[in-house]
Amino acid sequence: MSEVNLQRTVSGLEINYRMVLGLLALAGEPMGRKRIHECVKPLFDASCTDSAVGEDLTFLRASGLIHEKTGRGFVIDEGAAWPALKAALDDENLENLGYAYLHETPLRFDWQNKPVLRSYRQGVALLRLALLTGKREDHVLPLLDACLRCHEAAYLHPLVEICARPFEPMLMNLINPHLRDDVLAVLIDHVQREPVAAPAIRAYTEDFVAQDPPLMDLRFALAEHLILCGRLDDALALVQEMDDSPALLYRSVVLLLRDHIDEALAGFDAALKLLRRETGKRKQVFAGIGGHLYVAALLRRGDAKHQKAVEGYLDSATRAVQSHDTAVYQQLSMLRQIRGGTVDAEVLPSRNWETALQPVLFRALLHWWLGMPQLSGQRARLEEALAQSEAAGFDFLSAQLAGLLGQLGGISFEQRAIALRQQHRFTDMTHWFEREQPWERQLNALINLQPAVNVEVVKESRMVWLIRYDEHLGVQELEPREQKRDAQGAWSRGRPMGLKRLTEDAATLDFLSAQDVLAVSNIGASRQYYGSGLRYEFDIGKTLAALIGHPLLFWFDAPGTRVELLPGEPELLVKAAREHVTISLRPPIHENSGDVVVSRETPTRLRVVRVRDEHRRIGAIVGEALVVPLEAEVRVLQAIGAISSIVTVQSDIGASAADIDKIAADARLHVHLLPYQHGLRMRILVRPLPETGAYYTPGSGAERVIADFNGIRTEARRDLNAEREAERQLVANCRALESAEEEHGEWLLGQPIACLELVSELQELDPSKVVIGWPEGEPFRVSKKVASQSVRINIKRDKDWFAANGEVTIDEGRVMDLRSLLDKVRAGDGRFVALGDNQFLALTNELHRRLLDVAAFTDADGEVLRVHPLASFALEELALGAGGVEADKAWRAHIKKMADNAAYEPQLPSTLQAELRDYQRDGFTWLARLAHWGVGACLADDMGLGKTLQALALILLRAPNGPTLVVAPTSVCTNWIAEAERFAPTLKIKLFGPGERADMIEQAGAFDVIVASYGLLQNEALQFTKKRWHTIVMDEAQSFKNAATRRSQVVMALQGDFKMVATGTPLENHLGELWNLFRFINPGLLGTADQFQLRFAGPIEKAQDKRAESAARARLKRLTQPFILRRTKSQVLTELPPRTEIVLPVELSPEETALYESLRREALDKLASLEAPQSQKSIAILAEMMRLRRACCNPELVAPGLGIASSKLATFAHLVEGLLENRHKVLVFSQFVDHLSLIRKHLDAREIRYQYLDGSTPMQERKKRVDAFQAGEGDLFLISLKAGGVGINLTAADYVIHMDPWWNPAVEDQASDRAHRMGQLRPVTIYRLVARHTIEEGIVDLHRHKRDLADSLLEGGDLSARMAPGEMLAMLQQGLGG
Repeated sequence: MSEVNLQRTVSGLEINYRMVLGLLALAGEPMGRKRIHECVKPLFDASCTDSAVGEDLTFLRASGLIHEKTGRGFVIDEGAAWPALKAALDDENLENLGYAYLHETPLRFDWQNKPVLRSYRQGVALLRLALLTGKREDHVLPLLDACLRCHEAAYLHPLVEICARPFEPMLMNLINPHLRDDVLAVLIDHVQREPVAAPAIRAYTEDFVAQDPPLMDLRFALAEHLILCGRLDDALALVQEMDDSPALLYRSVVLLLRDHIDEALAGFDAALKLLRRETGKRKQVFAGIGGHLYVAALLRRGDAKHQKAVEGYLDSATRAVQSHDTAVYQQLSMLRQIRGGTVDAEVLPSRNWETALQPVLFRALLHWWLGMPQLSGQRARLEEALAQSEAAGFDFLSAQLAGLLGQLGGISFEQRAIALRQQHRFTDMTHWFEREQPWERQLNALINLQPAVNVEVVKESRMVWLIRYDEHLGVQELEPREQKRDAQGAWSRGRPMGLKRLTEDAATLDFLSAQDVLAVSNIGASRQYYGSGLRYEFDIGKTLAALIGHPLLFWFDAPGTRVELLPGEPELLVKAAREHVTISLRPPIHENSGDVVVSRETPTRLRVVRVRDEHRRIGAIVGEALVVPLEAEVRVLQAIGAISSIVTVQSDIGASAADIDKIAADARLHVHLLPYQHGLRMRILVRPLPETGAYYTPGSGAERVIADFNGIRTEARRDLNAEREAERQLVANCRALESAEEEHGEWLLGQPIACLELVSELQELDPSKVVIGWPEGEPFRVSKKVASQSVRINIKRDKDWFAANGEVTIDEGRVMDLRSLLDKVRAGDGRFVALGDNQFLALTNELHRRLLDVAAFTDADGEVLRVHPLASFALEELALGAGGVEADKAWRAHIKKMADNAAYEPQLPSTLQAELRDYQRDGFTWLARLAHWGVGACLADDMGLGKTLQALALILLRAPNGPTLVVAPTSVCTNWIAEAERFAPTLKIKLFGPGERADMIEQAGAFDVIVASYGLLQNEALQFTKKRWHTIVMDEAQSFKNAATRRSQVVMALQGDFKMVATGTPLENHLGELWNLFRFINPGLLGTADQFQLRFAGPIEKAQDKRAESAARARLKRLTQPFILRRTKSQVLTELPPRTEIVLPVELSPEETALYESLRREALDKLASLEAPQSQKSIAILAEMMRLRRACCNPELVAPGLGIASSKLATFAHLVEGLLENRHKVLVFSQFVDHLSLIRKHLDAREIRYQYLDGSTPMQERKKRVDAFQAGEGDLFLISLKAGGVGINLTAADYVIHMDPWWNPAVEDQASDRAHRMGQLRPVTIYRLVARHTIEEGIVDLHRHKRDLADSLLEGGDLSARMAPGEMLAMLQQGLGG
């Protein structure tokens, strides 16, 4: 029942029913019959009995206005709640109901006169009553505070329940004006989690704010809401004059979303400091999307400063009390961990998806940024979220969701995203992080090119060891497990291995390493006291000693966390205080300590110390700590000297005994690199005694280290401050550490490329100050960085191209040929080039990028690289930074010419009789610069944007210097004549055809413009091709898209100083069409047909390798972009009315269906009988498909005389009848002229006026009929698709009907744009009549893949290939089931 009907129903009830409904609506919870009776009884006379109330309830339940909840009572229907409350207000009974409710459920107060609720529902009911009756703050706010103290309010704010479920503007108007700001602030903040109500609440709030300046809370809540809506400027206006932390936050958000990241981060930091000062909380974090974007920006920056900031911020955010923001913060924390290599990326897709819009968006972005293939399986979820977001008006969220769907292959989604980004001027978040390819997370070869020490290569099984450790009791348990590989290559959880089996079979288990066998040898057997069997158990101490350095140790309680077991020895620590000296042994050794003592250094590292008898004696003497007076320092030094040969001593008291050698500590830093996940972990240590003794963390421990060194007691004295400074300098010099995680004294890098970067930087450090160590082997070596200055290059003219060769200096003894280096760069995945023998050449980022460009845009010819002059940008950039360049005169002239052309500013001809729009003036300038440069141009503006006018402006500019040739389809030639006479009257425009044709061409000179059709160009090819034209314009250039045709060959033979093509569809079917256009305007730029297929068309159209496809598309776009200019109507014509496209399904009659099916089966039989390979049956298949398509249009076309009525004609007749009744004018397109003839008969029989045009209509007659229709003569215009699909303006029509679908939607779009173009003032509706369960449905489905191929190239979407014979046959084989 609608809201209006419910309102009428409730207001039409008798007063006793309305009172019961009002009570239930006020209470908002189930109420039993007895309780309802007790409440309403004081409001009525004695007739209000318990049974009467029962009858009322029965009636209301039967009416559907209330429902009964078993065991709980009656509750009002959600839709009836507000009508019931409104009725109570209209009856002036709401306050009476409130008194009755309070009488039955009294409200108590504490000693401070604060309300004490009996239940949360009571508080909500009384708060609802107070708001609806306009009570003041002193009455409402205590009730609201009491509700918010209840745990139920954490799930849903009580104001949201009262005022937004559903939202009623009338209810808001009843609230006290002094409270309305606060209520709206809560509601507008909440709608992002319940987007259904967003439009209504936003509209009310903006009206409210327009009437009176809002208070601070509402201002900030609305600003965040407007950011979600993409209305960044409106959000800025709300906070522009304010300096509170939220105002700073939202200004920073706008800067970030407009790609001013450095300014935004500075603003975020200032806002966070101010927020924490305002709240007095050191760990306060931002609420809402501002906080999420702040974290993403910090992660995006990635340097050490920002990494530290984001680590602290996320720690605070994820540990805070759970809120609506927590889910996104947890996702961003996972992103940080995955990118840092501390968490496996496969954890992400294993987590459940959230339901709210923002968590769904950020989870999808994480999948995209991390290159997770599981995202494609969530397309339906993303489309659902996009629908919610669009319905709510959240344009920012919608643009990001649509952008993600566009990246997954949805071209229409990408177009929506682009339109929103252009409309609001905000960023595309899909590009915020460089996507990580799977190999970056899976490739382990860079670190593990050889087996680790003491580990043998495993097969399909391996042994791992689980350790249980207690801080007080040490290692409590060791458990060996056998793990197996699963089908995906991952390791299983493993099953425990019996110690008896290990004891007996260790020698025969091939997956045990030598270290495993050594550890297993420490299993002992003892007889059980309660039986005759043997009990097998480890000697824990000996087993741990055997497992030192084992790579497969894990925690018992966390089997995914690797444990490091390192060797150690006891150390005596001597610490001096003000009045005493403390001597202690670390680790402590007690009387009951075993032969091995294990201490925990970090959460994942254990130190194993072997205990000897002398260590026990020292431990017994020292105990937990020996404290002696400071005056006994000399005796302490004697004791140190006595035992320094037994145990290493760290001391910070005075000079040692005279018989101890004293040396300066080794000041070098020791950098240890060890395997970590798919990367490295790095430790920075010092080793005071050269080449021996213990390692220490720089700056930690005592100044003096005393130990036995080469049999001599030696003291090394350390400079702790110098050690700390040296460590700080090393970290600062290693930029690769900015992406690393620092944890427990180690730097963790999970990505192989970052590891190569780190090794490269470490090698540049002074070896006298830094020692690089590989405790588990050195898997690779990296050369020092090679920069652009190491390149020597030679460039010279080679016919029409340029040729280049050169060399790169690797080091003093090695030089590499530039051609060889480019081959390696092409084959690699980063700036590190493999040289063989596990050696890598490190290129600077700048040189690597430049070499990639050169490799992409040059051809290798023997020892030289050849480059087309129009693709020389990559070679030019490499030469600019090279250490040496030898170039000939031609190259220097080429560079100067390009620089001069960039500065050229053409003037619009004064004789042009038209006012160009801004985008048309830009188009003229672009054309003029290319013409001045001497290269060709493709003007690919959308249909109806005035390509002809822009071309005429250029022709006028060039006309004084020579003749112009314009070639266009026959139907467009007259349009060229008319527009030239109107806008460029100084041109001598001539239509090629009548008169002396040879003389017209031969005598053409300055200001002469000859307009010819493609047909006449082909017929008079000799005359046109022997003349050199100053300017050539090929209009509707798709007319010569097929390179194999005679027409295309004639076009290629034309000679001209400047060649230009104009087409709204540079791509209709496949990329070969684009190649043919460029073969005309800029020959050789895209290579030969075979080269183009290999480099571009093959990778893009087959789309088998996504990376290759993306790279090919990027290269093709960069090559062609300077010479193609394309603007769409949505970009430049904001005043153009909307366009609606409708597919109208036509159900065939049983007779038509039987005819269609018989023709289809006959076609399949005929094709099966053809003795030819399937690939050679294309013509035959197309012929049979054509026959089926004609049958769909009208049975009379394939079986004349049978008398079967056409369902499509009947549908057309019904549609046209309604349109004409409402005074609409219609264009009717069909590709079959005889189909149009049948439609003409139908119209003639009903005396409906129309115009008609097909390929046989003479040129002058075409113009006459078009002008007549535009002037109002005829309600319909029947046009054959190919004859009238281009070059004519029919804006008098506002409806278009396509009687039959054509293979390529671009052709249909061109035809539809005869009506939807500049000058159209009414919305345009386009109908496509499609016969159900026929080949026509297959064609429409194909449209989805072929739509806007030119846009997909320019915007980076997916392209579709030509239909192969097999695909056509499959469509033909598809029966009536669809």
